[in-house]
Amino acid sequence: MAVGRAKERLSQESFVDAAIRIAARREPDGLTSRALGVELGVDRTAVWRHFENKDALLKAVGDRLLHMAIDSVDPAEEPRVLLRNLAHAVVTVFVRHPYVARELSFRGTSGPGEFAAMELMLSALDGLGVPKPAAALLQRTMADTVLALASARASFSLLPEDVQDENALWVNNYRAVNPARYPAIAAHADDLAKVEDRDIVDCLVTSYLTAIDGSATDR
Repeated sequence: MAVGRAKERLSQESFVDAAIRIAARREPDGLTSRALGVELGVDRTAVWRHFENKDALLKAVGDRLLHMAIDSVDPAEEPRVLLRNLAHAVVTVFVRHPYVARELSFRGTSGPGEFAAMELMLSALDGLGVPKPAAALLQRTMADTVLALASARASFSLLPEDVQDENALWVNNYRAVNPARYPAIAAHADDLAKVEDRDIVDCLVTSYLTAIDGSATDR
């Protein structure tokens, strides 16, 4: 690719596209000017003519991830189904782009992706009859919790495979505890072994839906 021709096409969008491609390859330097320059065939300094700093780039890429999650759900779904699907979509997208996602926990992007996610969630809460003050609190709490979980999952996916495998065997340690000293753990060990990552997201969303139903009832 000729550098001159690439420069003519450069925009914030093209740099975000490049960062997403690098992140999807699970490469660690997707937010560096060097990697982006190589990806686009341009000088590394070109990045900073389109973004004020690395934080601005991070927010733009993070906002794109949120948009990718939103694009994978059907906004016409029943509100409870929509909220559940959106939570799963955010976790899935973050794990697929781990080096970017792990830096986004509790970070606002103030971009169209974040606003679209908020609009979708608040509209769903309105559709469920949740009062405005409760809807605002539930949306913020659910968003922060899902983002934190997604970021944690993304970070875990970057650990060496042997570490991940070792962690997956944790339940065997619980099965081996002294039941006289840890009777509750011993009693639940088999059920703990059956819990999968998707179950945790479902449980999280179910907890919020229970709170949502309570808020709507109190209206």
